Amino acid sequence: MLLENMSYVEVEAYLVEKDTIIIPVGSTEQHSPYGILGTDFITAEAIAREVGRRLDILVAPTITYGMSQHHMGFKGTATLSPETMIGLVKDIVNSFLEHGFKRVVFINGHGGNIEPVKTAFSQLKYENKKGIFEIISWFLLPEVQEIERDIFEDKNGYHATPSEISITKLLRPDAFKTKPTEKKRITKNKIYFPLSAEEFKKAYPDGRMESAPWLAKEKYGKLIMEEAVRVISRKVRDIQKIKVL
Repeated sequence: MLLENMSYVEVEAYLVEKDTIIIPVGSTEQHSPYGILGTDFITAEAIAREVGRRLDILVAPTITYGMSQHHMGFKGTATLSPETMIGLVKDIVNSFLEHGFKRVVFINGHGGNIEPVKTAFSQLKYENKKGIFEIISWFLLPEVQEIERDIFEDKNGYHATPSEISITKLLRPDAFKTKPTEKKRITKNKIYFPLSAEEFKKAYPDGRMESAPWLAKEKYGKLIMEEAVRVISRKVRDIQKIKVL
């Protein structure tokens, strides 16, 4: 059910019976020395594709860049401005609406995307576009956070978490052969947001936000990803039951 593998004729046939499309969205940004730059889009893509497989719902190509301006103090990060992110989401949703899709669900792997995506949804509604637009951030699901607490206690943190790195270890094991594993001190700061790139790096010099990514393991990634897929599948089913006005 990957859009990228289908012809337009197959999409036409899909739209005769269904009107839902899933769009994975993440970012390309630093995840400390312990994690990989593609963490957010790799996790979102894997979860979205499994949800699509289980529900037989079309999954669009992944948006691999996001609003990551506060991580620009670290090499390899690439960011969209908030304005660009809003415009990108609007253009993509408008394209699918024009073809007959009515329910567009973004499965998100990066916190910085949430506000721009929601703003894009609000602007679409201001322009009187019909349809149901939703963003589901897998890492904010209470059921996922409960598992994280059980495994990592208070050491999951907020960025470069052992949770997300466990999933990427499961999905891209070869990428971690050269990554560090030693423990470091976990520093907890009272920080305001948003932050500039300079402010963020002063607050979090190695890119971690109160996290212990050295705790990441593939077996934890399997558990966390399965729970995310289970919960999101239920949420998408619920969205499909809502009447589009």
